[in-house]
Amino acid sequence: MRAASPALIALLASSDRFIMADLYTITLVGGSVLRYSAAPTALFANGYTFALGPKFERSKTKIVIGTQVDELEVKIYTEPTDLIGGQPFLQAAWQGQLDGALLHLERAFMPSYGDTSPGTVVLFAGRISDIDCSRTGIELKCRSHLELLNIQMPRRLWQSSCTHTFGDAMCRFDRSSMQVTFSAGPGSSEAQIATSLSPTPPNLYIQGTVIGVTGANAGASRTVANMAAGSIYVRLAFLSPILAGDQFQLLPGCDRTLSTCKDVFNNVIHFGGFPHIPTPETAV
Repeated sequence: MRAASPALIALLASSDRFIMADLYTITLVGGSVLRYSAAPTALFANGYTFALGPKFERSKTKIVIGTQVDELEVKIYTEPTDLIGGQPFLQAAWQGQLDGALLHLERAFMPSYGDTSPGTVVLFAGRISDIDCSRTGIELKCRSHLELLNIQMPRRLWQSSCTHTFGDAMCRFDRSSMQVTFSAGPGSSEAQIATSLSPTPPNLYIQGTVIGVTGANAGASRTVANMAAGSIYVRLAFLSPILAGDQFQLLPGCDRTLSTCKDVFNNVIHFGGFPHIPTPETAV
């Protein structure tokens, strides 16, 4: 059953003449949100503006009883003027900017074109699982959030490395206690941030998180791939250019080993691994 507002229910019950339009919301892993209208123009609905962007084509949606994972196929036909941040849409998809993003599909019902006051109906909500890029467009395969139920049980494994997520309720380490704020130096790019930071130990922020505070990338976050020679390298490039003076926050990362938990974070009491477990070859 799909939820609908009283105004929309009244519209559907009293009239057989109305206009429909699909609205797409794509939330990238770094936190950026893209909203697009599949109508001939941009539309304002639910407090947001859905821009006129690339052309969309999709498969049908359905509702079933049970825990079957719903799937949706979306084809996006882009133009050179369609951008994600400061990058062409197709180029950004090639770089992996859409990997793991959330897709929310709604349908607006309008008594007259542009009047979205009756509200929208959610047709699909899920995660982008597969991406295929070509010269003419992008094909997305999305799976509903029910896919998250397909997890290993029990959750924890008997292994030497820590099974907790760094900074979660099981780990209980406060990452903000080692947070630093810095300004990007000259020569920074979307994938490399120049900095004068010299942490101790040198790998303290590797696998950590860098978050934009000011500038075009404010609010966006990325995972730190490496930190060396006065630069921070991120796993996935930021969407917009980084200028000298842009401020960022840096949170530490963890390699999930006992030595790091003990010597760097002094958090061994909450270590979630089993460092003395024998290897499978020697276990009885």
